[in-house]
Amino acid sequence: MTTSEFGTDRSAAPAPRTALLRRPSALWISEFAATALLLLAMAVLFGQLSHPEGWLRLRIPSAAGRLLVDAVVSGGVVALLIASPLGRVSGAHMNPAVTVVLWVARLLPGRHVPLYVTAQLVGSVAGTVLGRLAVGAPLSHPDVDYALLSPAIPAPATFIAIGEGIATAILLVSVVRLAHRSDLARSAPVLVGAILFALIMYVGGSTGGSLNPARQFGPWLLSGADTGLWPYVTGPLAAAVVVGVGSVLLRSLARRRRHAR
Repeated sequence: MTTSEFGTDRSAAPAPRTALLRRPSALWISEFAATALLLLAMAVLFGQLSHPEGWLRLRIPSAAGRLLVDAVVSGGVVALLIASPLGRVSGAHMNPAVTVVLWVARLLPGRHVPLYVTAQLVGSVAGTVLGRLAVGAPLSHPDVDYALLSPAIPAPATFIAIGEGIATAILLVSVVRLAHRSDLARSAPVLVGAILFALIMYVGGSTGGSLNPARQFGPWLLSGADTGLWPYVTGPLAAAVVVGVGSVLLRSLARRRRHAR
C-alpha cells in the first residue's frame, strides 16, 4: 500500500527505475498477485472466523474478539505484502484509494492509474475465487458470504460511506507522509499495518472496516449480495481526492514560505 518506484517509493527496496519503466506488465502482475493474496488470506480467515463451525468462531464467541483477530490479521498480511518482493516491484498498493491519492498528490504518473486499478480489481476477484477453492462450501455460507464486510449493526449507506471515508483519509495521510520520509523506509510496512489495525478496530463495528474498494469488490461480486458496493467505493475514493489535493496545497504553501524568507 505504498507508492511504487514510479511514485518515488521510499518504503520499498530500490529497484532499477528504467527497467520498471520498460515493463508495465511487471507492475500489473505484481499488483494483481499482491491483491489476490490479500483476498485469499481474508477468505481463509473469514471461513474460520465467521462460519458457525469455524475453528476460530468456536473459540472466539464474542464479536469484539473476532474483530480484534480480523484487525490483527489484516494489518499483518498487508504489512507482509508491502515488505515482500511484490512490494518492491509495484509498491503493493492493493487499494485503488492508495493509487488515486498518490496520483492526485503527484507521486504517481497518471498513466499508471488504470494499470494499478485494473490489477487490483482483477486480483480481488481472483483471490476470492482462490479462497472459494481453498475453503470450499463454507465460504458461501450466509454468515461468511465470501468474506464480504458489513456493519455489525445495519446502518444507512451514507453513514457507511462517511465512516469509510474518514477512516481511509487517516490511512492515506499516513501513506503520503511515509512516501516523503526516507528515514522511515524500513519501518513503513509495520507502520502501515499498525495504522490499518487501529482503524479497523475503530470503524469495523460501524462500517465493516474495509477502507479499500478492492477488499470489498471480489467478495461482493461473487456473493451476489444485496448490500450496496457504492459506500465502500465512494467513501475511500473521495478521501483519496481530498487527501491528495491537500498534500499538493500544503507542499505549495511550504514552498512559498521558503521563498518568502
